Amino acid sequence: MEQTSQPSQAKRSNRSTAQEAAERVRLLIEKCAAQGCILPVKNGALWHAEIKRQASLSNGQIDGNSEIKRMLQEHADHHGVQYSRRGRVAPDEDTQRVAADPTLMVPIERLRDAQMRLSAAERKNAELKAENASLRSQLMRGDEVAELITLGGRIKPGELDL
Repeated sequence: MEQTSQPSQAKRSNRSTAQEAAERVRLLIEKCAAQGCILPVKNGALWHAEIKRQASLSNGQIDGNSEIKRMLQEHADHHGVQYSRRGRVAPDEDTQRVAADPTLMVPIERLRDAQMRLSAAERKNAELKAENASLRSQLMRGDEVAELITLGGRIKPGELDL
């Protein structure tokens, strides 16, 4: 009976920890609103690392707590910033993007056909390489047998694996 009550106590503890973390984020948002500013932003999106530091959150509490996630999403939407920039690559500022010339583009059917032919050729190449290696090893073993025969030696069973 005691064993079943321990997990529920741990759940309450986790739940209360999550509620306390959400409360800290709510207070941080209210503090920023009172000062007329928004939560820390970096590159046009909420700066999660700085928010975690200011709200004393541990790693994973933003993504793992739906209440915190919802509050931050609402805050980002209200202030016109992105919630997160995860998975995006910053564009190269040095290079200018050249518009693709539609006359130089290949029809998708031709591209797929070429890709299929390429993958078939790569498979065939791999098969031929494996066969080549096998034949080379057989040749090496054949040379060993020929050398033993010329020396007039006898081969003990198991001495040479063919």
